[in-house]
Amino acid sequence: MKTFIYFLLITLNIGFCNAHIFHHSNIQNLEFEIYRNAKYAGTHLINFKWNKNGNVEVKNTIEFGIKKFGITLYKYQSKGTEIYNKSGKLVSFKSITDDNGKSKFCDIVLKKNKYKINGTKYNGFFEKLFLISSYWNHDILTVPIQVSGITCKIQDQKVRFLKEEKLTVLNQTFDTKVFDIRGKELKTQIWFDKKTNMIVHQELYKKGKWEYKLKGYDLNKGYELNK
Repeated sequence: MKTFIYFLLITLNIGFCNAHIFHHSNIQNLEFEIYRNAKYAGTHLINFKWNKNGNVEVKNTIEFGIKKFGITLYKYQSKGTEIYNKSGKLVSFKSITDDNGKSKFCDIVLKKNKYKINGTKYNGFFEKLFLISSYWNHDILTVPIQVSGITCKIQDQKVRFLKEEKLTVLNQTFDTKVFDIRGKELKTQIWFDKKTNMIVHQELYKKGKWEYKLKGYDLNKGYELNK
């Protein structure tokens, strides 16, 4: 019951799906190391460009691989760009992915009051409340549907608040809130810093345990983490 009330309060306060994008305006970039079953696999880079006209451009670059006895058994590369307007609303998204030799893509464009989605797993207009599966955005906790940033696959999700936890990363202690997100083929947990809304850790369970560990970050000038 307590978990449900907490989630309800978040939902009632969002106002509009993407209205809180500017809660991340203190962040310039994030860098994560990716581990699979406790072994280093690759990196995930997130860069934020806060334009003078109010638009926000977020670029994601993911590269990882799985090796055994020094031989690469699996290789993955993905690049995606999200663009939000000055109201914080998603206006476009585009990604291209090489999944071990298989080409995947996702294109999303806002047309009037609905989105045209064209990707590996979905093609058509979509009007329901959703967010892209970009876990840097804490608003992912407030929507019932996420759209895969790799294939445009549409998936229902359920979010549950787990706990508050002090997490030590980069010789710093973050006061975090931990959430669990589940779907038909989705099982992940996310740690958000309470002060900056910055994602500082993620664990994803799919064909093994994947961990995204914060390796570095840059905040905008004039903002200090320990203010």
